[in-house]
Amino acid sequence: MALRSPIYLDTETLLSQAEYYDIEVPRQAEIVEKTVSKRHRDEKASVQDKAGDELADTDVEHQSTYSLKPREKATVSKVIDALIADAAIKVNPDGNTAFNKDDLIEIEGNARITAASLAGKMFFIFRRLMDTAEGDLESIFNFDVEDVPVVEQLKQVYLRNELLPVPILLELTGSSLPQKVYVNVRPDHFIDEASADRIESEMRVLGSISRLIPTGDEGYLSAEEWLLYGWEHMMRRILMTQVDDIVKNLADQLDLNLPAEDVHASIAGPAVVINAIALY
Repeated sequence: MALRSPIYLDTETLLSQAEYYDIEVPRQAEIVEKTVSKRHRDEKASVQDKAGDELADTDVEHQSTYSLKPREKATVSKVIDALIADAAIKVNPDGNTAFNKDDLIEIEGNARITAASLAGKMFFIFRRLMDTAEGDLESIFNFDVEDVPVVEQLKQVYLRNELLPVPILLELTGSSLPQKVYVNVRPDHFIDEASADRIESEMRVLGSISRLIPTGDEGYLSAEEWLLYGWEHMMRRILMTQVDDIVKNLADQLDLNLPAEDVHASIAGPAVVINAIALY
């Protein structure tokens, strides 16, 4: 197996999975090295000690201690390889693969950020603006992209690459599964802040299945955990009744060209939602 270079990694969850499946994980080791050298008697000094005996050479022991810490990429790759070898991970499953909630899965495809997450960023900005804004909630959502407070917030997020503390919902297209595949990416496990810009690309996703959304009238999942992350419960209930219009208004004002069947207020089935453990 090849060495993996994750751009996103939930180390605690990965190592917990390794412990659950009795996978040996490389650990930090304390190394002690000992060397012995000869200390020769001083030829210029007296060749006899107080007892009159000739001085002999002396053995001198030197000891050094240091830590040997396994490299993260190597550790991650070995753990994933071991999980795959133990059949703990379903690799590139297809339409014939049976799934259960919490199953581990590794799947490839082209990732892109959904409208729900693009709007979720804006809702987070609105929540910031509410601290200083005048007027009611609706007046904040009918924002002007040229207003100074709004411009400053947009610059902070889109020009200074601020990684907001909100989860990201990706759609993974071109996978081996017939149903739609969505990936929930928490904001606190990117390898570095710039990696948030690199998730819209072809990649492999390792994660656990969090939702299996069936087809039919009951086949949908509310997208409020990505749209309104951190909002108070009653505010969520109020906003979710009009979220489709708000998201459309955002897309129009920001001139975003989004797919017609993108995720707005809900995810339609058949679909599977994966909690990301690693992206590489």
